[in-house]
Amino acid sequence: MMPSTHSGYTTAIAPGCSCGCSSPCASGEGSGMERTRFFPRQLVTPDDLTQDQLYFRDKGLRHNRLLHGWGVVCGARVMAHATDPCRVVVEAGYILGPYGHEIVVDHDVEVDLCHEGIDGNAVSPCGALDPWCSDVRVSRPSGRPVYVAVKYAECESRPVRAHGHACGCEEAACEYSRIRDSFAIRVLNDLPSCYPSSMPQPNIDDAVRCAMNAQGQVTARACPPCPPEPWVVLADVTLNNEGRVQTVDCFSHRRYVVSFADYYFLCRPRTGVGGVGVRESDILIDRQAQATGGGPARMMIALTRAEGTTAYLPIHFDVQPGETMASLIAREGSREMLDPETNQVTRLADIYAMAAVSPATALTTITDAVTPLQGLRLRLADLQAVRTRLEALFDSSGTQRLADEHANAPAAAPTLPATTVRGVSSTSQLGRRLGSMTVGDVAALSRTEFIDRMAEGVAANQQAAVRTRAGEVWDATSETVTLTATWRTRRG
Repeated sequence: MMPSTHSGYTTAIAPGCSCGCSSPCASGEGSGMERTRFFPRQLVTPDDLTQDQLYFRDKGLRHNRLLHGWGVVCGARVMAHATDPCRVVVEAGYILGPYGHEIVVDHDVEVDLCHEGIDGNAVSPCGALDPWCSDVRVSRPSGRPVYVAVKYAECESRPVRAHGHACGCEEAACEYSRIRDSFAIRVLNDLPSCYPSSMPQPNIDDAVRCAMNAQGQVTARACPPCPPEPWVVLADVTLNNEGRVQTVDCFSHRRYVVSFADYYFLCRPRTGVGGVGVRESDILIDRQAQATGGGPARMMIALTRAEGTTAYLPIHFDVQPGETMASLIAREGSREMLDPETNQVTRLADIYAMAAVSPATALTTITDAVTPLQGLRLRLADLQAVRTRLEALFDSSGTQRLADEHANAPAAAPTLPATTVRGVSSTSQLGRRLGSMTVGDVAALSRTEFIDRMAEGVAANQQAAVRTRAGEVWDATSETVTLTATWRTRRG
């Protein structure tokens, strides 16, 4: 094994250990993987007392690096200084370093882009290594960014007298009795090698899926390699020819760590209603069941109100043999559901319309009927707005067909015949040319292509009228497709 300095102490590193555990990411098979075993009459040395610190410290570093990754957790914004054009201000923040260290910037820090200390750090709470060589004027490149970056650092602190080991009258020496976690901020002329010049957004799905090899086969997930540098970039800063701060970019190379600090859930007072523990005010009231004394609900389906809170739909009906979704909605769709929280009334048929269920769906059990509603967001105002606009775009035959064949679900509007667009008669010249085309078929063509197709072979004296009317039909179908596509994205 070969010795290596790791965050202010020395460990032994085993060459070739897996999962990127070579220094400085972790101690490998060295002392950082061992904890002290004390026994009676043991001679305890400083190394024994320090060993458990190394063990738990390395354990925490591995945990942070391999489970949480590295980057900014919160805070640490970079802003131009209010008065000094040569400085930026780094706000207090919390960062995880590339090797798993917690970096705490506990106060706002001013960073001078025009001067550096002997160690190259613009700011280090541990102090300059040589006060005679601090505040050295440096020349920064203009017209391209430099990078304000932070890394983990340690400061020795609290010196105490330490008496010599030999007999005699020699003076006691000083030893530092503490190591304090700190940080160092530096202005880098070049990006750290662990940063790509362009930062693509990782795919969150990769965090919960198996790894694939080059042949597309499932393979073991590889451990991330040990980053080659300790720096975390906080901002790209561009200076002008005079060395003044021109722009501060906190987005191009600033990577964030996923955090659940702001996430929580609530436990509200609950009562046993219909066999499900929920608040009374969160249960929609089935007015029909209430009027007939229908008894407790068979089940409760969780919905989401428009503002994001949860409401529960009581199910007081059952599925009959050989029933389809269309027959169920025809039989039960008139049920009115009152929300005690908002005092809003919603028909069951409208709830199914928001879910965009297919009326042709065959139902075997009540579960088949209610599964499409699970988690549905109740956007009644949006539903009404879409329906109002569709009524303006289609004639009565179109809206009736939408109701009869598609349970009045707006999402089905592109499947309607194009001849149901308001103002188009199936017996007119344009209507005959439309033939069996649907609204979606028309909108799939470009406006020019559709107009040319409808005007092809039409007498010269009718060309202008047909082209004008064809353009109006295309506009209506295009609006319908856009409207329903927007509705699909907003209904969940």
